[in-house]
Amino acid sequence: MRSTPTARRLPVTLAASAAVVALLLTGCGQQQAAPQASPTPTQTSTSGADVDDSALLDANEQLAAQLGDEYVQGWIQDGTLHVAATSEAAVQAIEQAGAVGHLVDFSNAQLREGISQIMAWQAKQEPRLRSAIHAYTLNPRTGGLTLAVDPSQRQAVQDALAKDKPAGAIPLDFTDSSGPASPAPATVGAPSG
Repeated sequence: MRSTPTARRLPVTLAASAAVVALLLTGCGQQQAAPQASPTPTQTSTSGADVDDSALLDANEQLAAQLGDEYVQGWIQDGTLHVAATSEAAVQAIEQAGAVGHLVDFSNAQLREGISQIMAWQAKQEPRLRSAIHAYTLNPRTGGLTLAVDPSQRQAVQDALAKDKPAGAIPLDFTDSSGPASPAPATVGAPSG
């Protein structure tokens, strides 16, 4: 069988996409190439008051360590640390630490598994859908995922995901993407953890 240039590039494109997503999923917060629907721990929306972001980020790290698997993700909004968690006891611990707690249904690990399932689903789609999702982020406000999607394919992606449900019951939100992220340099290794 003859290999076309497009066929030879497909595995490289998928591998590059996987590397980009893997890099986006490292650390506490996720970043995406497109405008975000929800804030990450390093973003703030302040009402003009001086806020010690470093102290809030430290508190977020401490809560993540304290809560373990019940911790989902934290973010800073209006100068206040918000943290999503999967149990009432964890929400109480968050509030005792001076942050705003949010109870959600899916753990950080379950959300990351949801991303893996969507990626596997995406790899099996026709080319226009296979290349339409540009970034995945955890959305602690909804307890689900936000997908940055090519605006011209957004409805098709939403319909296909609603039909096939690769992430199960995890809530999915969509935002328009300005384009795929640039591939990571070849010297970057796989993230640990």
